[in-house]
Amino acid sequence: MQNEEAHIDATLLTKFITGEVTKVEQLQVIEWLDTDPANQLEFDKLEAAWIKSGTLDPKPLPVDMPQAWNKLHTKIEIHDNQKRGIKRFLSPAVYVAASVAVIILLFNLIQTKEVSYTPVTVENLTGEQHTDTLPDGSVVTLNVRSRLTYLSRAEDIHRHMKLEGEAFFDVVRDTLRPFVIKAGMGGVRVLGTRFNVKVTNTTDVTVSVESGLVELFYPVATSNDTLRLKLTSGEEGKLSFQNSQLTSKKSTPSSFFWMDNTLIFKNKPLQDVFDVLEQCYGVNIICDDNNINLTNLSTTFRDKEVNEVLDVISATFNVAYRLEDKTYRIYRP
Repeated sequence: MQNEEAHIDATLLTKFITGEVTKVEQLQVIEWLDTDPANQLEFDKLEAAWIKSGTLDPKPLPVDMPQAWNKLHTKIEIHDNQKRGIKRFLSPAVYVAASVAVIILLFNLIQTKEVSYTPVTVENLTGEQHTDTLPDGSVVTLNVRSRLTYLSRAEDIHRHMKLEGEAFFDVVRDTLRPFVIKAGMGGVRVLGTRFNVKVTNTTDVTVSVESGLVELFYPVATSNDTLRLKLTSGEEGKLSFQNSQLTSKKSTPSSFFWMDNTLIFKNKPLQDVFDVLEQCYGVNIICDDNNINLTNLSTTFRDKEVNEVLDVISATFNVAYRLEDKTYRIYRP
């Protein structure tokens, strides 16, 4: 990163990444990036190192988190408008854009930097779901053993938070203040919608959308790119950190079960129904009869125990079940 005329060094680039530059320094770095493609390559390497390890050498100065977020918003807009990034379409829904990677960088700061105020933390240590209202008026319902840390104040131009576990969000629409969640090794970005986010193994992320538009993104340090997947109502997206992939499919009946205790099946084969029941109730169900498995079910269950659901299925399709060592076995009587 040698450029004596522009006086660009690692310290200044670090400040640029963390949003701590002045307006003059910001324009100086952008001009330096546009001067030579090699400069952009060096910057991308530094940015990737931050994404991968959360550390930089030299270390950045202590950061005022809300102010840094607000500065970062301006930086992202300028960065996107420079037309230096090249978009590669992976599919109609998934694409990459290196400039988006920077949006996740400051999430690492909460672990190591001082902030000028105490972030809002909502934690559910009970055995039931917990609902709370966030500073912006959005409503979050936390599953058991889940925690949400709100990194922005009500007056900030961004709404940023970090999720551990699982939560359902009903986000107040605000086109000027995107709602961004750091989840696992990726993140979720929305303007206003209702959706569920689940983090598993501290890295993988599953997003199920009830209404609105949601973007699931994942910065890939090895390629300096950010995968992005847009999801609409009735869709479910998954981030696999191990495979560095984003995939989507239709939401399953179990997507919101933990919150509303409701299962809706529309012309679903019973073998799929049994899979959903296993996921929702934590049980094992075995059926070796394909004539039963391939029979379709259309109905809604609300606030039912697993045996009550199986009772309805048994009465409807003239089948029976018995419990054998914590496993439900389905058969023809």
